[in-house]
Amino acid sequence: MNIKSEFIKNEKIIGGHVSISGGIYMAPERASQFCFSAFQIFVKNGRQWNTNNNLDNKDILQFKENIKKFDIKNTVAHATYLINLGSQNPEVVEKSKLDIKNEVKMCNDLGINYLVIHPGSAENHNNAIHNIMDFLNSLDTGDTSILIENSSGKGNTLPGSIDEMASMMDMAKNRIYLCLDVCHFYAYGYDITKNYNDVMSTLNDKVGYSKIKTIHLNDSKYKLGEKGDRHENIGYGYIGDSGFYNIINDNNLNNIPMIMETPDGDEYYKANLERLLGLMGGNVEHK
Repeated sequence: MNIKSEFIKNEKIIGGHVSISGGIYMAPERASQFCFSAFQIFVKNGRQWNTNNNLDNKDILQFKENIKKFDIKNTVAHATYLINLGSQNPEVVEKSKLDIKNEVKMCNDLGINYLVIHPGSAENHNNAIHNIMDFLNSLDTGDTSILIENSSGKGNTLPGSIDEMASMMDMAKNRIYLCLDVCHFYAYGYDITKNYNDVMSTLNDKVGYSKIKTIHLNDSKYKLGEKGDRHENIGYGYIGDSGFYNIINDNNLNNIPMIMETPDGDEYYKANLERLLGLMGGNVEHK
């Protein structure tokens, strides 16, 4: 059985975060080895500031050739974790802005569809949201869309609530959309295990499914509403099989890239894919 084909047949685009070790051009082949139809990478070290936007032309060409060779049309990059556009420290804000500009340039050079960012944290969320959106709307993102990832609410990070996501999307211009991390969504307080339809109906009414361009598919080591951010393998956290059954069988989420960022990624990707496939077909018992 071809796992990739089974997901595609059901209009599910499933992938995971893959390493760029040995060269960024290696990522498409690694994704193919896991039977992914999408993948996410760091275009550089995810825990360092990106002070330049230079990529080797040979690496760019090889990356694009491998995208075609391994037939992966859905590509996502994740920006550095250091970004905080809501910081009270002007130096951090300026570094964050420069980093995003550089990563947008690199994504365009590589032909990557989406750049996911954590916008940061702030005491005054309303002011921060306006400042963040003013900056993002000022960017020329080219052919790459910027995706704002929702937060678990840990440490005043934003956007956490559906209302905050809606505010940012209402202000968004150009190519600014949303990445929905289901681990963060659940840990913030949205019960997608027992109250899925109501929660997603509210999300659709206030934000709109059309604004969701990527989903981070992670279980949660934190309970509902604990506002912690620790990912778990599919079905082994507090979201559990019941939550992922809801997600994987929701036709409203068809054809949206779903990216796993699960612990020990490479080692457990096959098991996570098989679990999702079983839930999609109703072959895994869920409670």
